[in-house]
Amino acid sequence: MSLAKKLNLKEGMKVRVVGKPADVDLDDVVATTSTQAEALLVFVKTLAETDAKCAPLIEAAKEDRLAWVAYPKAGQLGTDLNRDILWQHLQKHGIQGVRQVAIDAVWSAMRFRPGK
Repeated sequence: MSLAKKLNLKEGMKVRVVGKPADVDLDDVVATTSTQAEALLVFVKTLAETDAKCAPLIEAAKEDRLAWVAYPKAGQLGTDLNRDILWQHLQKHGIQGVRQVAIDAVWSAMRFRPGK
């Protein structure tokens, strides 16, 4: 399955990508730098980076746009993150994780939407 399909992107939809490591292949995802993109994908390696980079993601999730956080899988890249830590941390900002997908062997991504 293509990455765009995993991320629920419709054909032609552009994604604002923040903090993507050079070695990550986004496959068929159409990236843009526009802050008005229909979707957002933010890469973080640590909990501290989550706080530093995720303000636009929190805003996008609260507006119910496609808002994804990519983070290293457990034991990869010396991360202090995992699905549960990320979920609980961002839930404090009024958004909740609703779906998780694999980007590649190192990175996973979680979609966030407005909290209930």
